[in-house]
Order: sequence, then C-alpha cells, then structure tokens
Amino acid sequence: MAKLLKREGGGLVLDVRGYVCPYPVIYTRKALNKLGANEILEVIIDNPPSCETVPKAAREDGHEVVSVEKIGEGIWRIIIKKQG
Repeated sequence: MAKLLKREGGGLVLDVRGYVCPYPVIYTRKALNKLGANEILEVIIDNPPSCETVPKAAREDGHEVVSVEKIGEGIWRIIIKKQG
C-alpha cells in the first residue's frame, strides 16, 4: 500500500515507490482530495513514466506542479500545490 504521511510544515507526503502506472496517478488524486487549498503534496516515485503522468494529471485537475526533481538513484520528488 502507498504510504501517506504528514509533511513537516504542513501538507502530505505520498510515497508510491514500487508502483507503476496508473497507480501513482490514482493515489496522487486521492491524496490531493485530502488537502485544503494551497496545501502541498510531495509525491515520491521510482517509476520514470510517472514523472510525466503524475504532473500531467495534477495540471489537468487544476493544481500547480511546483517541481519535479531527481533526489536519488531512480527516485524523484514531485511537489504539487493544491488549487481551489
């Protein structure tokens, strides 16, 4: 199961390492539903296609993708700011 933790400074961290599409997108959308407007969701992934699909889905849902960065060997962090 994907891990959802409180983020230091507010918001949530979603760890979906080990999952392939479409699960990172599904879990990201569920996590965003738990946040209030302008809160941050930090998504940790290890599936390269998710670096494209997760930000695309977030933008389609009207949220701001703050950054996508590689943080380790085969690991990325996507920062999404919930809008509305």
